[in-house]
Amino acid sequence: MAKQQVYDGTLNKYIEIDVSIPEEDTELTKTNDSIVKRGMRNDLLKDSDWVALADCQLTDSQKTEANAYRQSLRDLPSHTDFPYVDFPNKPSFL
Repeated sequence: MAKQQVYDGTLNKYIEIDVSIPEEDTELTKTNDSIVKRGMRNDLLKDSDWVALADCQLTDSQKTEANAYRQSLRDLPSHTDFPYVDFPNKPSFL
C-alpha cells in the first residue's frame, strides 16, 4: 500500500489515505502498443499510396525501392517482436 495526500472537502483539509497501485497489465500494454504502431504504419502506407498510381513520375528503380519499403511496412505486424520493432527506412524521395 502507498500513501497519498487528498483533499477532504468535509474537513476542509488534506488527509493521508492508503491507495493500492495496480500492477501493470503487460498484455493490455502490448495490445495498446500494437494499436498505436499499426496506426502509425497505416499512416506511412497512406502517405506513400501515390507511388502505386499509373502516372507516378518515379524511375523504375525508385518504384522498386518504394514498393519494397511499402511491403516492409505491410509485413511489420508479422514480426515476432511486434509492436516493439523499428519502422523500415523511408526512401528519401518519398
